Amino acid sequence: MSATTALHAPVPLNILPLVAAVAVGGCLASFFAAMPLLLFTSPLVAASLAAAATFESRAAYRVLARLPAGRARELLDDVLRRAALVQAAARLRPLVRAACEGARQLSALELHVAAFETQQATDHSPRWHEAFERCQRGRDLLTHRLHDAAAAISRWQADQSRSAVDSLVDLTRDLNDESRFQREAAQEVAALLS
Repeated sequence: MSATTALHAPVPLNILPLVAAVAVGGCLASFFAAMPLLLFTSPLVAASLAAAATFESRAAYRVLARLPAGRARELLDDVLRRAALVQAAARLRPLVRAACEGARQLSALELHVAAFETQQATDHSPRWHEAFERCQRGRDLLTHRLHDAAAAISRWQADQSRSAVDSLVDLTRDLNDESRFQREAAQEVAALLS
């Protein structure tokens, strides 16, 4: 994202109360604490919070735009649309980041599976078959995890209880772990295919 684009990007509405609280609170603190430096730094901190929120939300949509048409793109689009509807979307950022990485890995696995399927007519070694099955299992597992992420966002929006928050944290950790595992597997498969 260029600096010009960033300056024109809209600030997510759910971050505006925090930005206002930091700016106003810092300015008031500068008067009451007799620290004029706070008068200048508080609006800067508030502006940086707004900029960070803008960059983060744009990053997820950049990932979506880079994904080729396919299941990974559809699933990430579903997660991002559901997350955009949530009032307290800041709590969903770790899950959205994990979903972005999961979608990247799913897209790579989709390409690997397609490459394997084009070579399937010839006879291959047991290692080749094992790698093919591993890609298929990884693809299916990441697809399932991204479905779970979208469903968890909807459940959390309906019931913002402690158990729903814990469920999001667990799902985020599982999605991150699975993405890391699939990235390593994809490297092995890429070496096998070349």
